[in-house]
Amino acid sequence: MADRFRTRLRAEVTRWVRDGLVTSEQGERIVARYPASTAWFTRPIALFSLIGGAFIAAAVALVIAHNWQELHRWVKLGGVVALMIGAYAGGLVARDRGYPKLGDGVLLIGGGLLMIGIGLVSQIYNLSGRPADALLLWWVLLLPAAYALPSLALVMLGYTGAFAWYWTLTFDRTSWLGSELAPNWILVPVALAAAGLLLFPLGLVHGDGRYRSVRRFLEQLGLATLVGSLYPLSFLWRDLSMPDTTGRWPVALPVVLVFAFVAVTAASYWLPRDTPAVRAGLVAVLLAVLVYLVALTGAVSARAPGVIFRALGFADWALIFAASLSLILYGARWGRNAWVNWGIVFLGIHALARYLDLFGTMLQTSLLFFVTGAFVLLLGWALEWLRRRMTAQAAVRRESA
Repeated sequence: MADRFRTRLRAEVTRWVRDGLVTSEQGERIVARYPASTAWFTRPIALFSLIGGAFIAAAVALVIAHNWQELHRWVKLGGVVALMIGAYAGGLVARDRGYPKLGDGVLLIGGGLLMIGIGLVSQIYNLSGRPADALLLWWVLLLPAAYALPSLALVMLGYTGAFAWYWTLTFDRTSWLGSELAPNWILVPVALAAAGLLLFPLGLVHGDGRYRSVRRFLEQLGLATLVGSLYPLSFLWRDLSMPDTTGRWPVALPVVLVFAFVAVTAASYWLPRDTPAVRAGLVAVLLAVLVYLVALTGAVSARAPGVIFRALGFADWALIFAASLSLILYGARWGRNAWVNWGIVFLGIHALARYLDLFGTMLQTSLLFFVTGAFVLLLGWALEWLRRRMTAQAAVRRESA
């Protein structure tokens, strides 16, 4: 595998020489300072170690699988605990010896073994419960340990487990949240969008220091969940009939929305440094989305007429556009390229969805495919031009800051 850093460095040095920033001799000395290194998996010892280790692991797994019923419960639990301790100890040792990525990878294995241990205990002792209960115990135990070590990979795994727990609750009809969402599909995107409003501010809290990668992970997971949940609601305008609903006022969902409100208002303290008016603009967009979710929840619970849902469907169009445009503008202003990229992707999906929504039934199949293909190509070119322009502006702002 080619050394990407050296390849990029040589390309940059060539531009520096062309722009007169350094001489040719200085450029060669800079490139020579970072000799090319071969990828770790191209070394014979690494390759054969992986192959040999895989065969040994497969052999041990087959032996355990064939004798699983005969193994005593303490042997099973002891084996998982021993593997977990070994993974954590090995990860810490590898990190202390200057191999942070390898250490985080081994620690991730330890985090996965914790979930296996929870499942094994429930199987051995025939514990009853929902899958969400096991996920809840997993991330509640994992996150404090991840911050205490600290391990960024484990922190992200813990938040992934928390999101999986919430996702499971949303679609589980027997859970405290899923039982309220099951009678009407409209409330499911509302609950997921509220989760996005929680995750995005939670990412901001981690700042740009040690936990910068966690911030970026939670921000992007929150944005994808938030805006992605708004797309199904944008089709409400097509049906004037009132959606099926029990007319029962929910209790759990408003609690989630209250937590989302607290998170959004607190996010203003963690946004990048700027004027109060600029920072308040992004918070206002998030609060507008929250108000929309509250209004939609109230409309479903009050059995509002179909014309209300049609109006809310059109309002969703405006919210998606406003949220996408805000991400592009604020991402360029604060040097958050990921925001710019997500905003452009959201605009593209929104444009394509509205195109198919409005014109998809007016054309024959072959003509629809041709026109849609041309539309997607033009849309992709325009969005890529916009992305490069906004990313360049963000880079200029970072250099001048």
